[in-house]
Amino acid sequence: MKVPRSRRRGKSRVFRFNDFNAIGEARLPNLADSMNARVIKLIHDPYRTAPLMQLKFENGQKVFLPAFTGAYEGMIITYLKNDVVKDGSVLKLGDIPAGTNVYNIELKSGDGGKLVRAGGNSARIVENTGNDVALSLSSGRILRLKSDCRAIVGKIANSGRKEKPFYKAGNKYHLIKARSRYWPMNAAVAMNAYEHKFGGKRRSTQHKSKSSARNSPPGAKVGAIAPKRTGIR
Repeated sequence: MKVPRSRRRGKSRVFRFNDFNAIGEARLPNLADSMNARVIKLIHDPYRTAPLMQLKFENGQKVFLPAFTGAYEGMIITYLKNDVVKDGSVLKLGDIPAGTNVYNIELKSGDGGKLVRAGGNSARIVENTGNDVALSLSSGRILRLKSDCRAIVGKIANSGRKEKPFYKAGNKYHLIKARSRYWPMNAAVAMNAYEHKFGGKRRSTQHKSKSSARNSPPGAKVGAIAPKRTGIR
């Protein structure tokens, strides 16, 4: 059994789902009739990577949804009105034309939105066959969903969150630590000879073998471990 690197470092931890910081649940409501809704407030949610917008529907119901780029307080958005396709409109996938960006997409009709909810993210509708709709995700994957699944037209706000610099190493350290990754990672050839097999004074011109035996000690068990063959085929 291979022990994960995080456990070998002694930094294995149990992931905690800190949802107590969340403002509230951000799901599409299940309303029978089409109606309008007003954006009454834009809220920063420390639990999410995108701000939330609080909507108040004509029937008085208030819900939270991920805000889209260009949203502002007092804005009117439509719910299940097929003749209005603009940023913020909530529509079924079958009623949205191809080439439109959508987010907060339902995987099953009525689940409130499960897909494409991160800040700055969106998916594009590429095909509508009537029974199902093909979506192109930001990863390049093509996903097909039922045409009665709902989604929000537009792109989620806070697209520049990855462009903000860290300013200091401490911020980067806490980000990497939350993901249980090893950081900073030094190049092996930049180390000393006693620290790594590839280290040494002549690190730029050395031609050491990268093969190591299966029973090598931990300091030398790097590179190609117990290869079946070496050399040029």
